[in-house]
Amino acid sequence: MKKGIVRPVLFVAGLTLVVGITSWVGQAWAYEAWVTNQEDHTVAVIDTETNRVIDTIKPGSKKPHNIAFTPDGVYAFIANAGSNNVSMIEAKTRKLVAALPAGTKAHGPAVTPDGRQLWVANPGSNDVTVIDLENRQTIETIPVGKAPALVVFDPKGARAYVSNGGSGDVSVIDVTSRKIVATIDAGKGAMGTDVTWDGKLLLVTAGDVDQIDVIHLMNHQIAARIAREGEPHGLVISPDGKQAFVANRKANVVSVIDCKALKIVKDIPVGKRIDILTITPDGRRLYVTSRDTNSVLAIDTLTDKVVAEIPTGKDPHGIAVRPASHH
Repeated sequence: MKKGIVRPVLFVAGLTLVVGITSWVGQAWAYEAWVTNQEDHTVAVIDTETNRVIDTIKPGSKKPHNIAFTPDGVYAFIANAGSNNVSMIEAKTRKLVAALPAGTKAHGPAVTPDGRQLWVANPGSNDVTVIDLENRQTIETIPVGKAPALVVFDPKGARAYVSNGGSGDVSVIDVTSRKIVATIDAGKGAMGTDVTWDGKLLLVTAGDVDQIDVIHLMNHQIAARIAREGEPHGLVISPDGKQAFVANRKANVVSVIDCKALKIVKDIPVGKRIDILTITPDGRRLYVTSRDTNSVLAIDTLTDKVVAEIPTGKDPHGIAVRPASHH
């Protein structure tokens, strides 16, 4: 077991437990944040209560990129851009269960809300691999736009949305038929995506044109295009749907978007070449990978202040949260 050292920045007293946002909320801070270290070919596990690395996993493949969990948190899926596959990890034991073949430069894994399928965006082959998780077999390869980065689902699991960075659009896919039903213009460099809890809005970063697109999912019309210089990249929406957080790679700030006003209300300085973000299910802590400092920054969302810098491995990239099995 490999442990990290925390460089504390600011301590904020007091915990507020938000009840009922998601089934994952059992008690405040009882979560783990998993971080992919691309150059080490490892995954660091952070205890969000202590903000320390409590374990380091070797998934057995090259350049682990992004992470997804089953809705119950039992399994983790790590897309390996250097091996064109996905490592299936039992989250409690942190042991490799299977290596699932995907497309070229496997980038963005996502599990359907019912937990039955894994979808993987493959920017090197311009497609999405669909894997049946009961049989652990590929059941479909769906051609999409150029350089697909991530997949997200609406809350009911009826539609999948794939951000295509190369073609600057979003592929809308019917999950049952696995057919593309619409393509939405989203700007070059389309990458970070998330859907509000009510399924009404999709937010997509477009780093090549320095903007964040807000899309009405009822009619696929653009609700707003929010300008933000500095290459907006990773994006996550708070569990209550009131705010979105955007990592701006070149500006080294996290922008806070008011999802009602559809505008940036604050920038939080953090890290160097920041990339992907995740938020705890209670909405209290935001975690951001900082690639050039080989660390993850923890932000208190009530104060919008950095409360810890956590050393990880080399070139931390993807990050996702699950409930901590040891709490």
